[in-house]
Amino acid sequence: MPKFDNPALEIVFWIGSALILLVLLYLAYRFGRWIANLSASRVMAQKEDDLFTAQKSFKNLYEQELNNLRAQNGELQTKIQNLEARVEDYRKKAAGFGGLFGSGGKRADAMYALLLENEALEEALYQQNEKLKLERADALKEQMRSTGYRRVLMSQILNDERIKSYVAEILADERRLPGTGGNSHAPALPDETHRSPGT
Repeated sequence: MPKFDNPALEIVFWIGSALILLVLLYLAYRFGRWIANLSASRVMAQKEDDLFTAQKSFKNLYEQELNNLRAQNGELQTKIQNLEARVEDYRKKAAGFGGLFGSGGKRADAMYALLLENEALEEALYQQNEKLKLERADALKEQMRSTGYRRVLMSQILNDERIKSYVAEILADERRLPGTGGNSHAPALPDETHRSPGT
């Protein structure tokens, strides 16, 4: 440590040293912030680049899947058109019974119209059956809900103390039970002694 003969010079030295130290600390802080900002901006740029790459790859994948679906849709449309043409051809062949009615005759046209009407009726019958199936399922669900409600109601009734005491009272009184001697409404059994010997 330096030693000074003059105390004022020593004070100036220590104040100057403190100021220099503060300036160095401030510069180090600013330099550290600059380094941190630079590394943060690099990280952000890297993340943005990764995100852009991911978005680009997702977009490419989406477009590729969309193109595949469009191609498959086109193929299916072509197959449907071919099948519809074959069905129409089969209708015409079936209407003519293989040339039995001749081609283009009135009977062939009538059979063709009947085939179309039959197909329409079958489609209507199928739709009606589907509707009835749904109605039956709904009715069954409603019946099950109602049965569950009645079951809960019966269990609540049977858990009531008044009902329990009433049932216990009936069970205790043997005259109220069916098949006992005190029941005047019980049917009489046939007497074996009064039967005739021929019966």
